[in-house]
Amino acid sequence: MCPWLSLLSPRSQGNCCNHGQLRVAEIGGYRFFADAHPAGTDLFWSSTRPPPDTNRALTPAALVRLMRDLHARKYDMVVIHPALYPPWHPRTIAHICAHWKTRAAQGLFAAFAMRLVHRFHDVPIAAIDFGDTFGVQTHNLGLIDAVHTYFKRELPADHWIVFHRSGHPRTPGVRFRGLGKWKRRIERLRPLSLGQPWMPPARVPVEKETDIFFAGTVENNSTVRSAGLAELRVLADEGFRVDIATEPLPREDYLDRMGRAWLAWSPGGLGWDCYRHYEAARVNTVPLMNYPTVLQHAPFVDGVHCFYYAPQPGGLSATVRRALENTDRLLAMAREAAELVERHHTVRARADHVAVTVLGRHIDGRLPAASPGPGAIMAPAQS
Repeated sequence: MCPWLSLLSPRSQGNCCNHGQLRVAEIGGYRFFADAHPAGTDLFWSSTRPPPDTNRALTPAALVRLMRDLHARKYDMVVIHPALYPPWHPRTIAHICAHWKTRAAQGLFAAFAMRLVHRFHDVPIAAIDFGDTFGVQTHNLGLIDAVHTYFKRELPADHWIVFHRSGHPRTPGVRFRGLGKWKRRIERLRPLSLGQPWMPPARVPVEKETDIFFAGTVENNSTVRSAGLAELRVLADEGFRVDIATEPLPREDYLDRMGRAWLAWSPGGLGWDCYRHYEAARVNTVPLMNYPTVLQHAPFVDGVHCFYYAPQPGGLSATVRRALENTDRLLAMAREAAELVERHHTVRARADHVAVTVLGRHIDGRLPAASPGPGAIMAPAQS
């Protein structure tokens, strides 16, 4: 039988591949499970930029092998990283031609092929959107129907906002929110933090030399940043020790300077969630963030792991002054924040959270404890 015809036959009802460590097929332009669980993950690259390893591209041969293995249940889970633009969008085509160059045809094939990987099999699927946008694009709405859970970094507190100008021409109203199809889609949305993608430094500075540190882009970025930067400069004029770097720093210098501050200002940028939230905690500095605009996964708790401040004028300055009144408390908070990141926001911890949510098993195959840990979220029921 033609291999493609076999893919269209009724879905396999066999058991998953084993009861040991999970086998995962990861598709898209992001390394997540491939870094968290390399021994059990096969990465199939599909992005506007080519993979560093040509053997990982989602070629026609790779697609056939992948679909055969999915049909045979040789994987426990599929992880898809949704693309911001559909493969037929002029921007996608232009970027692929510019970056893949002589292999542009292969890049275009991969972009279209990844839209097939949620079909013709019954392996559970997790979609993971680490993008800056709060929305789910029109071309990804059907993917929500196919997945067990759609994880989203910038998930609005009111989940319905993700359908603004995709599922609905404006903000979804009462009638729209009562439709069964859209309710089922809402039930599959879950938050997942951007987290900390790197290992902590070998040496964390212990001497605090500055009061507050900030490094990041301000120009043509969030108004929260431009307004807050003005307040930091006023604090500096008042005598507070403020360390500001608006130009990119080498990672070692960035971590060293941040670790020498009591507080790390970590305002929202193009999205609210930010690597800096978690990086600060890993170098024993307390993150200082504007109040969240999204639902968080395993959130920082105000006054325990971090400080939140109101973005109204004077909100940042008042919070800085209050926080620096008790540096012993800041040392304890930094330890609490580091422990929270270690438990929930490393690459491994977040991938494990995805596996437990979708499959009810840890990456290594273990069953989770009967009582979920802090910040854990129950898995949605399959429809």
